[in-house]
Amino acid sequence: MKQDAGTSQVRTAGLLDRSTAAWLALVLGLVLTVVLWRYVDDGLEERTRDRFSNHAALARDNLLSRMQAYEQVLHGGAALFAASDKVGRGEWAAYVSALHLDRSLPGIQGTGFTLMLPAARLEAHVAEVRAEGFPDYRVHPAGYRDQYSSIVYLEPFDARNQRAFGYDMYSEPVRREAMERARDSGRAALTARVTLVQEFGTEVQPGFLIYVPVYGSRMPPDSLEKRRADLAGFVYAPFRAHDMMQAIFREDLRNADVELHDLHDRPENLLYASGARNPAARYVVTHQVEVAGRDWVARFSSTPAFEADHASAEPALILYGGSALSLMLFAVMHSNARHRRRMRAAALHLARSRDAFRTLVENVPGVVFRCGIEPPWRVIHISRGITALTGATPDEFVSGRVSLGDFILQEDFPAIMAALEDARARHVNYEVEYRMCGRDQRVRWVSERGRVATDPDDAPLRLDGVIIDITERKTAEEAIRNLAFVDTLTQLPNRRFLLDRLRQGLANARRHGRHGALFFIDIDHFKRVNDTYGHEAGDQLLCEIAARLRQTVREGDTVARLGGDEFVVMLEDLGDIATEAGDRATLIAGNILSALNEPYVFGEIRHHSTPSIGIACFDGSELRAEDLLRRADEAMYRAKAGGRNRLETLGAS
Repeated sequence: MKQDAGTSQVRTAGLLDRSTAAWLALVLGLVLTVVLWRYVDDGLEERTRDRFSNHAALARDNLLSRMQAYEQVLHGGAALFAASDKVGRGEWAAYVSALHLDRSLPGIQGTGFTLMLPAARLEAHVAEVRAEGFPDYRVHPAGYRDQYSSIVYLEPFDARNQRAFGYDMYSEPVRREAMERARDSGRAALTARVTLVQEFGTEVQPGFLIYVPVYGSRMPPDSLEKRRADLAGFVYAPFRAHDMMQAIFREDLRNADVELHDLHDRPENLLYASGARNPAARYVVTHQVEVAGRDWVARFSSTPAFEADHASAEPALILYGGSALSLMLFAVMHSNARHRRRMRAAALHLARSRDAFRTLVENVPGVVFRCGIEPPWRVIHISRGITALTGATPDEFVSGRVSLGDFILQEDFPAIMAALEDARARHVNYEVEYRMCGRDQRVRWVSERGRVATDPDDAPLRLDGVIIDITERKTAEEAIRNLAFVDTLTQLPNRRFLLDRLRQGLANARRHGRHGALFFIDIDHFKRVNDTYGHEAGDQLLCEIAARLRQTVREGDTVARLGGDEFVVMLEDLGDIATEAGDRATLIAGNILSALNEPYVFGEIRHHSTPSIGIACFDGSELRAEDLLRRADEAMYRAKAGGRNRLETLGAS
């Protein structure tokens, strides 16, 4: 046996003397360098792709939010007609002027009203408008039709929009399809791509229009036949696609080229393109967006600026640096081969000592340890890295004055024991994450990996493993979760988190037969706070409103901020009976109304603010969370239309 061992040592020494180890080290170093280079390069590529996807999703949400805002403007105009016996030209101009759309919603070409006219009323209508001071007024294009429409109001009434005055949109098939869809559904309807009547000259842009029906009765008709019979006209808005999209995407165009198509990604359906399509773009994200009952395809492709901003030299440094280090190591090992022949015996002893030391302690990142199998895990050996984690030296652990269990949080003991027991039962390595509290009272997250050593009878002897500090990783993960799901100003859940909770709430309601309610809360005249006291006071007001909402609702209810001055509260488990659930929801909403009516004090400022609250009850029959949120939003707008600082309820659909 001794002779065999000696023979093996001689062979090993001979291998090193022939510089074979140097060549093996070179090959291994180059292979590891290429593997690490690919790993880092792929990781950076994935993170960059995720960043671009998130950017595209935010741009899509910005588009949806702006289009929904335009829809709300048109619904407001329809509400004006529903609330008034007659809306005159002056009233309409005053209403549109008060909206300040050029500042709050740039990109809209105009806001108007088109009147539906049977053929029998055409001449009388033309005479009425001419009597108002428009002697050249006529309904165009000319020709007899059973049904006419005429644009009678359109603000701002500038030179471009005057070209559309009296235009019969119902006579044009594309516009007519959207008008009939709005009429029959009672909802906003978007047209396909059109050329607006206002276009002239060389700067002709694609356009589209959104229609909201106006009925003769104050209450919306509840059947298709009644809606068709009671149609009075449409509140509508024309849009020049390029002007509007430039206003919406102006902050996104450095990072992404944007293309917007109607229905399908085809050249003939193109509504807007921020530039010529770049076939060499590395990242392309396509979203289908539904706007007023019609689908758009939004295509986002990365710009050279985005790709340059997120380019990294790290993979190249790893590739070239690793290759250089491998070559340097090879050169050193090769040059020392002759010296190793002369120092073979001493080098062999040194290599054994060095390899044993490195394997045990120094060549492993983190803290290398060997300890007992049971809490508090008395230490047999431990590396110097433990001092950075706990403040205690290796000598204190080895002497038994302290143990690993003295620094592990007690509530994490069960998870550690479960991981050890599972690894022992399955004869595999274990891995567990837990918290350690050092002498500096700082709590750190660590990851422990190791193996339960056993004797020939499979009885546990000890633990051998490594402890690595992962506090920074945990902090980064928490920060990422907060950015994805928490509103940074109020620390409330954001829209993304809310929609997820709404879907869960609807599923629970369907499963258990329990009723719930959704509150849509909008702060009345919030813009005055920013205009009067500044945005800092506005932010303080939003934070105080968020705090009052948390204090007012029940534990377990969800409070979220959609953005701006809009908040949402979701109540679950209000009861098995719809009336009982509605009463409870109204009681809680009344408490919120009272709480938000209390004065707000910011330094020397004492401000009184009121909310308008829309309540949408649900029983799980809703198919989509977005539909429930839209009903609550509708109820809120009814509360505003009813005078603000009040509640408005919509029952389960």
